[in-house]
Amino acid sequence: MYCFRCGSKLPSRVVNCPDCDTLQKRRQRYRRRMILGLFIFLAGAVAGSLFDTVVFKGRAWEHSFLGALNSPETASQAAVVAQSSASNQPDLTAVSVPDTGPDGQAEVATSAIESADAVGFHEAPTAQGVIDQTGNASASIQTVAASETMGVVASQSADQIPVGVAKIADVTVPVASVPIKLGRLVYASVDTLEKGSSSNYHGSLSRDGSELIFSSNRLKVNGKSIYQCFSKKPMLADQPVRVFEWAGNVWTPELTPDGGKIVFSSDSASPEHLFVYDRRTSKAKALTSGDSKNMMCAVSPDGRLVAFVSSQKGGANNIWLIGIDGDNLLQLTSSPEDDREPRWSTDGSTLYFSRIYTYMKKSHIMKIQLNPLGEAQPVVADEHRNWLPDISPDGSALAYVRSESDDGSKNVLVIRQLLSGDEVVIRPLGKADYFRPVWAADSSGFVFHASIANNRNLYFARFKSEPQGN
Repeated sequence: MYCFRCGSKLPSRVVNCPDCDTLQKRRQRYRRRMILGLFIFLAGAVAGSLFDTVVFKGRAWEHSFLGALNSPETASQAAVVAQSSASNQPDLTAVSVPDTGPDGQAEVATSAIESADAVGFHEAPTAQGVIDQTGNASASIQTVAASETMGVVASQSADQIPVGVAKIADVTVPVASVPIKLGRLVYASVDTLEKGSSSNYHGSLSRDGSELIFSSNRLKVNGKSIYQCFSKKPMLADQPVRVFEWAGNVWTPELTPDGGKIVFSSDSASPEHLFVYDRRTSKAKALTSGDSKNMMCAVSPDGRLVAFVSSQKGGANNIWLIGIDGDNLLQLTSSPEDDREPRWSTDGSTLYFSRIYTYMKKSHIMKIQLNPLGEAQPVVADEHRNWLPDISPDGSALAYVRSESDDGSKNVLVIRQLLSGDEVVIRPLGKADYFRPVWAADSSGFVFHASIANNRNLYFARFKSEPQGN
């Protein structure tokens, strides 16, 4: 036998070479291996850094498993990869949700349980003078009645509205955190954002507050009034412009945080489905497909996920998630009740939504934690119809709609201080039906629409911040 290191012939029955296997030479070999390993590690680190810089622009972690650990939303997406990989695209063919009609957020809600046929969703009927301002609230609820502070503006006809298509320039809107007021939010005043003879609703503001986006049926397509997506500066005097042309009705349009895309639902593909429109490329694509009906979309704070309402065929509506690119479909709730109207918390960790127990009579405001995915918990649970919730960006106040009549009318705005549980009912316009509060990103107030004499128009309820405990 010969030594594999020095080649010397070894004595009989000797395995280790007495010249090469000394303690000193073993230490030398160990040091050489350590130096070689360190060199290989450093060379790999440099090569990886260069590759990250050139290929991934310094954000390679987002393309690895570390990206899933970085945010609750992405982690939720990763958890359902196995589920969504069963098909090439998200297909909710087993999903069937009742019709929303022109009122996409289902201001009168029902489900397939009511009828084997699809039921149209329309805003609750409003009777003149049904709002009681005599202060008939309970002792725990204060009633604030205020007349509209803005003067009545002459109705604008469709001929006065620019019908061109609004496009966003190749400028990225920063998505840095918007300064948020701290303290107890107290209603202060109301501004009119959009008013006319047409129906204007489903309003929300861009992250920086410079743009109002909403649905309106002021234009006619083939002689028929159809809801389209409009944009304007959030002031009454500014003229709205249609953002894009669309074959069907456009409901619940909502901007991504950078303002570059609009997510909405439409009946242009039957049944109703979710779509995303890219303002820079002027192209749109479907997020959902199949025989289901999918509606009431809400974009996550980081712009990666869309919460929406759908249901399994023959069952109740539930809350689902899907990626902004149409991948990673995930069902969040599986209640036998009717879940709808999802809205995100500012940090993206929680979804608030309505759970209907008795049609037009009783519904609760619920919340569900996303990472880890938890069970839905009640936030407002009484015998009223409580619906259309939205949490303030500072997390202190919940705005929602309460129906004070058994027929779904007398809808008022309620502000609930989550820390104390105190509630205040506000009626900024006096006798009106109020719907869909959506907070501004700085917690300065929320957009809502109100129905007066069967006309729906957009307003902004302003709030001031008071120190907690006052």
